[in-house]
Amino acid sequence: MPRHGVKLNALCYNSLLDYYTRQKDEGRVVEVLRIMDQEGTQGTVGTYTILVDATKDISRVESLLDDVKRKNISMDVYFYTAVINAYCRAGNVRRAAEVFDECVANGIEPNERTYGVLINGFCKIGQMEAAEMLLADMQARGIGYNQVIFNTLINGYCRKGMVDNALKIKAAMEKLGIELDVYTYNTLACGLCRVNRMDEAKTLLHIMIDKGVQPNFVTYTTLISIHCKEGDMVEATRLFREMTGKGAEPSIVTYNVMIDGYVKKGSIHEAERIKKEMEKKGLVPDVYTYASLVHGHCVSGKLDVAQKLFEEMKDSGAEPNVVAYTALISGLAKEGKSDEAFELYDDMMKAGLTPDDSLYSALVGSLHTDDRKICLPQTG
Repeated sequence: MPRHGVKLNALCYNSLLDYYTRQKDEGRVVEVLRIMDQEGTQGTVGTYTILVDATKDISRVESLLDDVKRKNISMDVYFYTAVINAYCRAGNVRRAAEVFDECVANGIEPNERTYGVLINGFCKIGQMEAAEMLLADMQARGIGYNQVIFNTLINGYCRKGMVDNALKIKAAMEKLGIELDVYTYNTLACGLCRVNRMDEAKTLLHIMIDKGVQPNFVTYTTLISIHCKEGDMVEATRLFREMTGKGAEPSIVTYNVMIDGYVKKGSIHEAERIKKEMEKKGLVPDVYTYASLVHGHCVSGKLDVAQKLFEEMKDSGAEPNVVAYTALISGLAKEGKSDEAFELYDDMMKAGLTPDDSLYSALVGSLHTDDRKICLPQTG
């Protein structure tokens, strides 16, 4: 070390910076940079790549980029990729694309990761044509495709509801001999569910299992959700019990799907049993758990239980959502408790939530005087 008369070179300092940035030890990073400056050791492009990769502050990234250019440090593909990734993380994909073009203009060949981070950036903002153009550019440059890039495109198309395009990417993967992993199948299945193609999603996940791809909690939760929506709580329950034995522990989302399924089936006692089971496993009910149960108890005529759950939800720190408010307000209105319904409606408006037409209909139905009707805003 410098204090013992041994002067470290930039490579040694880079190793220290890489370690400390991975440990998120900002103090040590600053100290290493201070010693480098004190010793007159100039950072290399590797130094700057490490620093860019480690920061989430885009102004810091821009400062580092300017520093590299000012010092005439030769940039390489790894540095450019780090900068492109930083801009994509910050949501400035246009600037990321400009840096990509600069990289190419400077005669530096982009690699798989360079393309991957920019394709991911375009997919996140829904610019799928730009993502596909980059894929074509990869092919023109003879750069091989990989599973991550294809999964990114599938996710991008599914998020836009363009599931058929996502399925074409899956077909291309199979044609090229690129392995489909559990993420590929789960993403496609979720995409199919979003456009109400439940049978296709179910078939796809069963094909996945038949091919020996190990299902995870997302796979099971998706299948359980499909069966719940179909009203088949027997199969949903079987899968729910099976997943733990397969090493896929149910998440809060899985429990909420089961609770909602039982509520819609009219089995409020089963829904409450699932909530208790969830709590025994150390999972804390969230707003979706409570909203489903409040709705279920209101529908079954147990308004007092619904009100207690609503208060329990607020006491737990879970902010009631539109579903919870609508269920309880509608329940109160149905029972002719207009004053309480309107008081809760006022709370909902103060919370910045937007009621839907069904809530207004319920409130109007509970009114007994024209004066109260004036309180309701116009919808449309």
